[in-house]
Amino acid sequence: MRLTQALKRQHIDFMFKKHWLVQGKRIPIDTGVEKKLKDMGIEVQDALEFVKEKREEREHIQIIGPYEQPLPLDKNHPNYKAKPCLTLNQDNVLLEGLSQAQVLTKTIIAQDKLPPKIEELSRLPAPAAIHENVKKAILTANVFDCEQKKLPKIKDPQRPAYNFRRILGITDSRRNQILTNKLLQLVEKTSDREVTQNKYVVNDVECTTIFEKEDDLLQFQDVSNILVTSAKPVQHEVEKDIPFVEIPSLYPVKHTITMPHNHFYNNTSQYPFKQKVQVKHPHTTWLHFNRTEVKNIYGEPVTQNQILGRSLTHAFNVASSYAKQMHGEDVKDLPEPIFVNCIQTDGQLYHFGVLQLNTLNVDGNEGIKNVWYCKNNMKLYDSSRYFSGMPVLENYNNKVYGYINAFYNS
Repeated sequence: MRLTQALKRQHIDFMFKKHWLVQGKRIPIDTGVEKKLKDMGIEVQDALEFVKEKREEREHIQIIGPYEQPLPLDKNHPNYKAKPCLTLNQDNVLLEGLSQAQVLTKTIIAQDKLPPKIEELSRLPAPAAIHENVKKAILTANVFDCEQKKLPKIKDPQRPAYNFRRILGITDSRRNQILTNKLLQLVEKTSDREVTQNKYVVNDVECTTIFEKEDDLLQFQDVSNILVTSAKPVQHEVEKDIPFVEIPSLYPVKHTITMPHNHFYNNTSQYPFKQKVQVKHPHTTWLHFNRTEVKNIYGEPVTQNQILGRSLTHAFNVASSYAKQMHGEDVKDLPEPIFVNCIQTDGQLYHFGVLQLNTLNVDGNEGIKNVWYCKNNMKLYDSSRYFSGMPVLENYNNKVYGYINAFYNS
């Protein structure tokens, strides 16, 4: 039978909808009962008003929930201060990158130079089985993990309005977490028992340091994705007769640019371990660079120079918060240097650095300065992906594992 307009009018679903529409708008018919009851002196009440519960004033009871509700950020907040504090946190980067970090921390740089002990340990050959396990760890983090989440949108500069198909896969934070933990586990397996027993490994610990520089109150807030602590402070024998990159001039840019003002902060620095803990001395801090989390406040892509500056400020944060716990909040020139090893990675590129903290008096460019020894842009591999249905790892660099092992055993 051919469908026609007349046939469609008789469709049962159409009829049911129309019937429901009519029945839903029915108006109650006045039967006259209410008038007769009033004539007989019987009071008539609305049923809805009769069943409505009368509210009584009761004593307010504070219900304890799963967590305390945060206090409103106003002038009554206990951490409110009238003087603003310029804050650099883990999700932000400095506009001028490494040069701005030098000015903020009063640090000179030894490019492509690490302490001799680390260079010596990095050249020690590792068994072939270790490098095979490192390759498996890379493939596990980039290919074999089962996490499936929406990855960032793909953008083509030549076609900015074109929408590519969304891709599901392993997020950068997940990849970095898996790879770093597996590499550190391999290093611990091959290290001496005395070395591993005198170290702690903790994940995602926060350090905060607050200091003054030229009448500005500054604060670094950062999270060590992995912090390795030791029973004794780290000591390095460093070379003195090497060329250093001196502290540059940022004129006309001010050294606090891209650091937002914050009126809610603590006046004291915070180191994640209490002073009575024996294995509390910072040894090596791991910092992950996740492009989906670390942003530039102006919306521009994060540059390589800004990533390098992030390593320096992170190491300074860990070292200075530890120094203030040991020597007091008002310490300036330290009685002896504090060394902290730092490794930053995005899962493929590795940046190695050692900070020699000599002073917390960061005003000006004269007097005692801090020293940053670094070796940057070491690529662990070129590509780790599926190719023709097979997992492929291209151009594995075994020198990176040598430096990781040297940092742990230094």
